[in-house]
Amino acid sequence: MSDRFIEADVIVLAAGTAVPELCRQLGIEVPVAPSPCILIRMNSKEKLIHKLISNQQFEARQPTSDTLIAAEDYIDESEENGPEAVGKRAFETLRHSLKGGENLTLESIRVGMRPIPEDGYPIVGFHDQIQGLYLAVMHAAIALPPFVSRLAAKEIIENVQMDDLNSWRLSRFSV
Repeated sequence: MSDRFIEADVIVLAAGTAVPELCRQLGIEVPVAPSPCILIRMNSKEKLIHKLISNQQFEARQPTSDTLIAAEDYIDESEENGPEAVGKRAFETLRHSLKGGENLTLESIRVGMRPIPEDGYPIVGFHDQIQGLYLAVMHAAIALPPFVSRLAAKEIIENVQMDDLNSWRLSRFSV
C-alpha cells in the first residue's frame, strides 16, 4: 500500500458489498446488504451463448469464447442444497440444454456475495454532500451494468445529470 496522496476530481466507489463499510467511515449510510449466490464457471471449446439466457432452468452468459458463467440461488449448506450440489446440477442442466454443451467442463463452483440495495434497485450517482464522490452499487446481474456504466461515465466525464438514473440516487433513502 502506498502512503502517497493521489489527487482526483472524482472517486467512483463501486466496491460491491464493501460500499456500506467504506461509506460509514465517511459518515454516510448506504443501505446495501450482502446476498449469497452460487457462481458456476465452465470452460467451453466454442461460443455457445451469444447473449444472456435467463429462464426457469438456468441463468448463464458467456463473456469469452472459452468461459461460460452461470448463477444459481444460494439455498443452504445441506448436502442436497449446498453450493456444490446446486452447482453440479446447474452444470449438468447446461451440458444437456445447450447445443454443444456436452463439451463443457466444470472449472469451479463458488459462493459469491451480491450487493443488494434495500429496495432492490441500484444506487448510482454523485453524493449530495461529498463533492466528487460517485456511488455505483447494484446487484451484479448480467444485463444492467453495461447500461448503467455508459450513463455513469457520461455523468462523470461530461458533468451532466442523466435523467435515466434519477430514480436510483442515494438521496431516495433520505427522510
